[in-house]
Amino acid sequence: MYFGYFIYIMEKKMKLLISYGRYTLKTMLILAALGAFSSSAFAITVHEDFEGIGGFLDQGQGVSNFDVGTANFSGGMSGIAKIGELYKSGRHAWMVKGGETGTIQFGMNTTEVSFYAKAFSGADGSSVVTAFDKAGNTLQSLILEAANPFTKFTVSGLVYRITFVNNDSDNTRMNSLDDFSVTTVPIPAAFWLFGAAILGVMRFSRKDTLV
Repeated sequence: MYFGYFIYIMEKKMKLLISYGRYTLKTMLILAALGAFSSSAFAITVHEDFEGIGGFLDQGQGVSNFDVGTANFSGGMSGIAKIGELYKSGRHAWMVKGGETGTIQFGMNTTEVSFYAKAFSGADGSSVVTAFDKAGNTLQSLILEAANPFTKFTVSGLVYRITFVNNDSDNTRMNSLDDFSVTTVPIPAAFWLFGAAILGVMRFSRKDTLV
């Protein structure tokens, strides 16, 4: 009688241990999946002061098309213009000639962009910075007059494109963009690990139901 009761108690304890082990493993899988998912989704920010991108513009050494992180610059020119007021730091900047438009095109999941911008002090027209989403909606804009100092422009959201328009009538007068940064949230590299862990949890849940 006592032996039978002892076996009964031991069986109950074993079932409790097995059940506890399963739920503990389920919890560990969930925590591991969430940890992998969240850590892989951290934002990546790239800074660029344009130093070393291009040489003297009057010698044809400017660079017109280049990438900074997920951003592609075109329509303007990075280099040295020998005009100190066009540099926020160092002696390089990205510049757009009068009557022209520079464009910065962004890759997927660009969530924030910031930089300093300035119009040439002798300009007879304003410079306009405009940020758009993929649907062409304006996210933010900034108008720069000749008398304005370097002004910081920051835009958040899913940024797709930024235009920098120089409305000056003189093609030799340039506006300027400097100290640029772009923030991107990549598609989680551990997405498949997250999915596998969830499948593991579902498998254990199914076993618990069948027991």
